[in-house]
Amino acid sequence: MRISRLLAIIALALAGVWFAAEPLLVAQARRHVQADGIAPQPGWGRLGLALSGATLPTRAGPLVLPGLDLWVTPLAPTTLRAELPAAAFLDAPAGRRQIGMEDAVAAVTLSPLGAARQASASFAALALDGAPLSGQGGVTARRVADDRLSGHPLQVRIDLPDLRLPQARSATGGLRLWLDRAPGLATQAPPAVLGVMTEGLEIDTGGFTVRLAGQLSKGADGLAQGRVALYSGDAAAMLDAAIGAGLIPPNVRLLARAMLNRIGQMDFASGGEEWPVMPPAAQGQVRIPLEMRGGRMYLGTIEIGAAPAWPVP
Repeated sequence: MRISRLLAIIALALAGVWFAAEPLLVAQARRHVQADGIAPQPGWGRLGLALSGATLPTRAGPLVLPGLDLWVTPLAPTTLRAELPAAAFLDAPAGRRQIGMEDAVAAVTLSPLGAARQASASFAALALDGAPLSGQGGVTARRVADDRLSGHPLQVRIDLPDLRLPQARSATGGLRLWLDRAPGLATQAPPAVLGVMTEGLEIDTGGFTVRLAGQLSKGADGLAQGRVALYSGDAAAMLDAAIGAGLIPPNVRLLARAMLNRIGQMDFASGGEEWPVMPPAAQGQVRIPLEMRGGRMYLGTIEIGAAPAWPVP
């Protein structure tokens, strides 16, 4: 009897704390969240916010969400769940874009200090300005320990088997990202990517499949540095895609094919002991080696120009 009474007292105390936290949460959100309307989540099983007209900062511009539900549950108080609206609006420098999101949900598990430990997002479909981008897909990320590059490492899994892009039909595989700061709820601006590594990101272009492996990072000069290998079983289709995209003039098709096959047998321009080892192409495949170092870019052992600027400031 004493044990049951004690459990009842504990349950009542937890319930009191749970319900007392709700008005405090709403009050804090009204001070720090940019939204037209902020209300508590309905029902006793959720502690969270129902937002309308919320604006979130992104590196591409402000993202306006007509509605956004955020909540935690008593059984998982450190996992923040989100239900996203059917459409959002990105105020990009070139103008407003509409992002369609069908059945889009997300979840973030936080440490006691508020840093994100793992996150996931999934959707039934994505569209941009009414044009389909993807069918069902999802992305997951989790914090890992890896000091090969400076920054805060995340292991990301991409599962996009039904892309509707002209250049890609699917993208699946793992990426390791190094961020300039740990992502979390207290972050004022989205973290910037300092480096990326993959051992096998596969992209189906519709005409051929290419596998990417390599490691790239932001150099001290703001340029990309590292090496990437592209593996494909259809070098001719890869070349035709490059010609169709306007990267290679059509009148040099035969010469370019001969060069492509020769480059596919080349090694990288330098030893690159600090970068992951990338195996040669399997039987029936071609490996295209790209390297960026010292501000220059190399295709195999051939210098082809300046290394590109790192895309994230």
